[in-house]
Amino acid sequence: MTLKQVGIDSLKVSRFLAQEDPLALLTRELGPKFVSYRQAWDEARTFKRLPPFPIHVDYELKAECDLKCPICPRGGLNNQLQKSSKELSGARVKRLIKKGAALGQSSMGFGGLWEPLTSPVAELVALGREMGLVDVILSTNGQRLTRAVSQDLIAAGLTRLMISVDAATPRTYAKTRPGGDYGLLENNIYEFLAARKKAKSRLPLLRLSFCLTNLNEGELEAFLAKWSKVVDFFSIQSYGLYSSAKGQGLFPKKTLYPVPGGRCAQPWKRLLVRHDGLVAPCCDLSGYDLAIGDISKQSLGAIWNSHLFKNVRESLAGPKDSWPAQCVLCQDKYAPVN
Repeated sequence: MTLKQVGIDSLKVSRFLAQEDPLALLTRELGPKFVSYRQAWDEARTFKRLPPFPIHVDYELKAECDLKCPICPRGGLNNQLQKSSKELSGARVKRLIKKGAALGQSSMGFGGLWEPLTSPVAELVALGREMGLVDVILSTNGQRLTRAVSQDLIAAGLTRLMISVDAATPRTYAKTRPGGDYGLLENNIYEFLAARKKAKSRLPLLRLSFCLTNLNEGELEAFLAKWSKVVDFFSIQSYGLYSSAKGQGLFPKKTLYPVPGGRCAQPWKRLLVRHDGLVAPCCDLSGYDLAIGDISKQSLGAIWNSHLFKNVRESLAGPKDSWPAQCVLCQDKYAPVN
């Protein structure tokens, strides 16, 4: 299967190149609770029902990463974030997980602008599953995904493992993921698959992602050909600016898929708890600086149901000029600024 055969829609690439439809596989593995969770997700996504508590919460424990990727505001061309020594402690995250599960939260992830495997996240994964969270997701650059780490994550009950690759050769990987080792990454991917097979587990599903820029656009076909019979599914993404000031030179010649448009449903489904305790209303880099609360002052439930969060949701239902500036940037970020 090639891009030419499926067109330029990244969702079709994911669908046709997956070993099996990921949601169908997760439904079979996780049962009725997963079905209920996805129904609630779809109701929120289509604005039919705002849940009383976020369906999904992402946690960023540190402002730390071991790579300097040019597409990320934590390093490279978009190095626009101040260094921070603040951390979201594991103890606090454990309290948030327990409280969220009691209030109806269904899933969690480790998101934001950090590398989760710089922290012992397997115990948090295990706690989430123990508390009844049906879907627990981890995104990583894969450099620290040793066989032992893979075994711990599998045993903890992780449901989805997402690895950012962005290249098909060591030379290009050195440009897209400075500080990383492509050979080590490949080895870690195969070590994870071997560990999963040895555990006789179908989970966690493995996703590889490729963010298309002018650094790697000539390798997308090779990337898909290399991994299409190996991993469970893909995410093929187009590059977007974190801010309008930097990163212009990274745009590919052609945007891979029709860019998002219309009303955003992220604030109806999820939120992100940053390393400094501030809460953002979505998982997108553009919304990272849109603070709608602080867990040192309010509970997540109070933040979710606050007037400020309500105003953000209502503004996104209106004309674009009423949106928060971060949301405008998010929708405009897939094309160079003139």
